[in-house]
Amino acid sequence: MGNIINKLKNLEKENIIEFFRFKKFSSWIEIKNYLYANSLKGVINLTGENKKEFFNFNTVKLMILSLKNYVKSLSKKSEILFVGAGSGILEYEDKIIDEYLPQELENKNIIYLASAHYPEKLIKYKNYISENKIIIYSFWVAPLRKIISKILKPSLPVDKIENLLSKHINEFNMKSIINHHKKFIANYYIYKILFAPFKFKKAYVVSAYTNSALIAVLKEKGVKIIEIQHGFVGPMHRGYNYSIKSKLLPTPDMIYVYDKFWKKELVDAGYFNEKQIIINNRKKYSMVKKDLNIFDKKFIVFTGQGGFYDKISILLEKSNDFLLKNDIYFIYLPHPNEINKDLSFLEINKNIKVLKNKKYITEQYIYDSIAHISVYSSCHFDAIHYKNKTFVLDVLKDNPLNYYINKYPDKFISIKNIKEIY
Repeated sequence: MGNIINKLKNLEKENIIEFFRFKKFSSWIEIKNYLYANSLKGVINLTGENKKEFFNFNTVKLMILSLKNYVKSLSKKSEILFVGAGSGILEYEDKIIDEYLPQELENKNIIYLASAHYPEKLIKYKNYISENKIIIYSFWVAPLRKIISKILKPSLPVDKIENLLSKHINEFNMKSIINHHKKFIANYYIYKILFAPFKFKKAYVVSAYTNSALIAVLKEKGVKIIEIQHGFVGPMHRGYNYSIKSKLLPTPDMIYVYDKFWKKELVDAGYFNEKQIIINNRKKYSMVKKDLNIFDKKFIVFTGQGGFYDKISILLEKSNDFLLKNDIYFIYLPHPNEINKDLSFLEINKNIKVLKNKKYITEQYIYDSIAHISVYSSCHFDAIHYKNKTFVLDVLKDNPLNYYINKYPDKFISIKNIKEIY
């Protein structure tokens, strides 16, 4: 994956950003995400669970509730927009909170948007969504985008794009690239209409690189945009390592990061300067309790990725006797995209457990564990935060984490066997 990052950067140096121009901006960030995900096809699931999981009766109820909240928001006359993530809404100590909502926005008059998450989970928080007038915008944007995209006929220099891509990328689908360009344009028009009644001066956005059309509309309106860190950032992330600084790229003005580690990484990526990066402590880190005993014995925690099952099965088979002999639990925490998958095949002995229903937040399990293992997960960095060490299962060629393994060899440790953590 390090190779694909470099290839994408080389494409930027050859002015591919200009080829995807639309009005004052370029859809390149959207295209770049597609090319990156396409390079990992069959390895890591970056596109989420089956779309059918998102369209059911609960979706309809959330769509209606969101529409009502949008209408109610029209009278708020707020100058602040918060674009969060549905996955950040959770229950903590019998209260519903949003882990991404900055403390400075709590109890403020804001227009509150959140991206879609599994409807059966979000519907549990309908009172919180209603009270805070949260608009789950993805449930409306996705179907509207599909309709608009069908009628769009954008003009692109297809031959030039194909020739340039062929120099750097082994496999791509031009039809898919055009569809992603159309997706950007459709999203642009939807957000243009959605935000038309409001006079925002400032916007806080979770994961700006996956919301590039939304960012484009806000920048066009002259809104100051602050991105809130979601997962890892830095030189090995396609959303933060652009080779050139172009006004065509709809990127945020500032980024809130979790700690000094991430500020350094983002500065090292070279696109954002030090003044644009602000340390704003992660809310979830304050939610971890220091005196819990989650299980009756020591445990290793493995955070899932939505794949690599054959490799993980081999790891567990090799570690079977070790886990039993030392009476250690191996706790597999599924990625949100794995919640509806049957992963019982991993439980080859009584000490191996797949936790479909977590009692605590993921960070709590990492904090209480004797070690954290994964292949390619943002949870590696939570382990660094709490334990100053994480273990990377060596099963992925060109893993972006190789960058961190080489840069911080005492913190990011590559392993092939569980015994190596001791």
